[in-house]
Amino acid sequence: MPDPLRRSLVAAAAALAGIPAARAAQPLDELEFDQIWDVVIIGSGAAGLSAAVEARTLGASVLIVEKMGAVGGNSVISEGQMAVPNTPMQERLGIRDSADRFAEDILRRGSVARPELVRTLADSALDAYFWTQRELGVRWLRDRIESELGMSVPRIALVANLSGSGLIWPLFNRAVALGAACRLRQQARSLILGPDGAVVGLVVDDRNDYRPLRIGARRGVIIASGGFGADIPMRRFQNPRLSDLVGTTTQPGCTSEMLRAAAKAGAHLLHMEYIHCLPDTSPLEKGVGLVWYFNRFCAAAQGVWVTRRTGERFVNELGTNIERVKGVLSVVSSGDEPVAVADSRAVAHPQSVIFNSIDVAELIARGVVRKFDSLEALASAMEIPLGPLQQEVAQWNRAVDGLAPDRLGRPVSSIAEPMGTPPWYAAPMHAKVMMTTGGIAIDSKARALRALDDRPIPGLYAAGEATGGVFGRAFLSSCGLLNAIVFGRIAGQEAARRL
Repeated sequence: MPDPLRRSLVAAAAALAGIPAARAAQPLDELEFDQIWDVVIIGSGAAGLSAAVEARTLGASVLIVEKMGAVGGNSVISEGQMAVPNTPMQERLGIRDSADRFAEDILRRGSVARPELVRTLADSALDAYFWTQRELGVRWLRDRIESELGMSVPRIALVANLSGSGLIWPLFNRAVALGAACRLRQQARSLILGPDGAVVGLVVDDRNDYRPLRIGARRGVIIASGGFGADIPMRRFQNPRLSDLVGTTTQPGCTSEMLRAAAKAGAHLLHMEYIHCLPDTSPLEKGVGLVWYFNRFCAAAQGVWVTRRTGERFVNELGTNIERVKGVLSVVSSGDEPVAVADSRAVAHPQSVIFNSIDVAELIARGVVRKFDSLEALASAMEIPLGPLQQEVAQWNRAVDGLAPDRLGRPVSSIAEPMGTPPWYAAPMHAKVMMTTGGIAIDSKARALRALDDRPIPGLYAAGEATGGVFGRAFLSSCGLLNAIVFGRIAGQEAARRL
């Protein structure tokens, strides 16, 4: 079969010479590019590394270009949580789940997610989980699973070290062992197209030698460069509220240049406006931090979120992520500050399998959560009006005791306890951009789709947070790593098989 890269180059040479491609005397040689590989992958997070492992397994030569000085992207700084249905842990705990149920949860949460992508994700989840063990040697906790808002049943598998590093390093080591090359500080800038519109390579700024490189890709280029959570101009263009006053939990390399490059190459960008924040992070910590565990599993579950200026609750603490983010951003934009408040009962029994009172003590020692002997002392130190705060606590206690519904619609857990037992705990809150679920439109084979006619762009693939359409308007927690692995594997396989 003819090499698609050489075929495109022959056509380009013929076009420049003014003769039909079939009559071109000689093909362009490899000096047109500084180097040529079968598959070139942009990004070294879970999506890019999964693609590299699969492409190398199928015999393709693979180059990974990473603009940062270290591998891993957002995946390596994640908490190593992955939503998977039908795991052995669920079976051991007697939890009935299915791929259908998982897909329904995503579609209900995302509203406008593309069903065929959700179906691919859900149907491939369990195989992806076992693949990480069988192929990579990733260790997962076998005795517990986590749950999150929007999930009909607990299904979050936990990497044994509770960190994305426990997934990324086995992925990276396997890719390198198979012969994939990974080059750091290589900033991909643009895609190179043949005359037929096929992607045949890319231009990279080598920030080691400070020179541009033209890299050819015989079978395909895979964009796995992540989202644009750290790209303030792009995210502000999509949502003016997400200015530089709103932080991010992402690493600084999450910028939009490859999405723009894909658009220039004709790709359709889908759902770019859906930028997801964590509503309950701490302004006292960089990145995602750990205080959000307290804010969510203690205060949101059986405490209150109030504003510093009014002492009143402002949102259903267990509402959808969109509702909670809107609530927090509205408070912040008004010049006020949200504060999470909980008592000793909430701290003694956080509604989480991986966060406990010992963790709260460590947050107190770091000064990012504060502890008080009484609610009065808390209100004084945090400069919160005592009367309204006491009224909010009393109202919640009536809801817990079944005497009245919660005025903001928060559901009462069967294990929730009334507030009132000292000591009391408080932490300031702020929303931070966590991920973007808009990006390059793909099909179920991870092929980038052309904006003009929704057909695949030959030679261009995308996976992970660089894509749009998988999650829609609301993100179901702990699906990011799964999305990266599932579609990264598919992209690697499809690109390697393209002849």
